[in-house]
Amino acid sequence: MPQDATASVALGPSKTGGTGVFTSKRLSRDEVIREMGVGRRITREEPLRPEEGERPEHCTVVDGRVFLVTSPDRYLNHSCDPNSWLRFEENRIVLVARRDVEAGEELTIDYLINNAGGDSWECHCGTTRCRGLTGVSFFDLPEPIRTEYRALLAPWFVERYRAELEG
Repeated sequence: MPQDATASVALGPSKTGGTGVFTSKRLSRDEVIREMGVGRRITREEPLRPEEGERPEHCTVVDGRVFLVTSPDRYLNHSCDPNSWLRFEENRIVLVARRDVEAGEELTIDYLINNAGGDSWECHCGTTRCRGLTGVSFFDLPEPIRTEYRALLAPWFVERYRAELEG
């Protein structure tokens, strides 16, 4: 991983609307792209500060702990066939290439990996396997996709949802 991992990504207009995160270099499958910019740790009881740009959609839950995700990572968009994924390590979250990614390509993740519930909205990712909706939970995914994503699940997610994953 480069000294300044932020230098390998840039923000730009996403084809799905809004802002996206783009790689400035070619990436190989399984390459660590960057350590996520996770800001201060927050709890469910501590209110977000909207006046400082804090919004619920800029948070990620790691084993019941809520973390505020900072820029540029808060602009990672959903895709039903993402080119990257989030690997949860003991004290950090890293963005990893799921396949080879060309320089200039938007980096995307599937919001349902390590997600057991939340909101759903129309998906406009444009991939051949677009589901039409982002979906609510990992467990709502079609079985072949759940099987494909199984290796990408965080250890805490596997432990917490072991019964559902084995059932």
